[in-house]
Amino acid sequence: MSDSTHTWRPSDLEALRVALRIPVSPASIRAINDEMAALERHYPDAIPAARAHLDAIALLDHPPQPGEPGAVVPQEPLIRKVTRKGAAGPVPEQLPQKKLDVIEYATELLLEEVSTEYAIPEQVTAPAAPDPARQRQRHVEELLLILPRLEQWRPQQRERFSGPLLRG
Repeated sequence: MSDSTHTWRPSDLEALRVALRIPVSPASIRAINDEMAALERHYPDAIPAARAHLDAIALLDHPPQPGEPGAVVPQEPLIRKVTRKGAAGPVPEQLPQKKLDVIEYATELLLEEVSTEYAIPEQVTAPAAPDPARQRQRHVEELLLILPRLEQWRPQQRERFSGPLLRG
């Protein structure tokens, strides 16, 4: 197929190596290249899915900074209603003359109650997004379903506590 969606991009070899955390060596680069060529020859319909997983992993590894194209801009809270009570009233024609009336009048000027009711944006009410590490692992597993022979080139996860137990 000559369709560009069914061929690898030049950067895909390195993206595969980084996504699968395969160490750099001539043999590993050759193995990745061979697997990519075999997939392109025998099953080119899987290449767009593999490229989508590579793009998703790259986005999880290096999220865009705010202000960059593609960055998610957090929504500002929407103000539903603002209510004000107190000092917004008109000034009386005759100001208070007695000391107690002046104190009461001045206190009323200071007492201004502002109540703001916000609408919660849809993003906040949505369930929390899955953990990026889990999302990345899921994309890696999907890539390994498409390119299964690359599994052997990945570094093996060691057990945290391994070794013989000695009792004396």
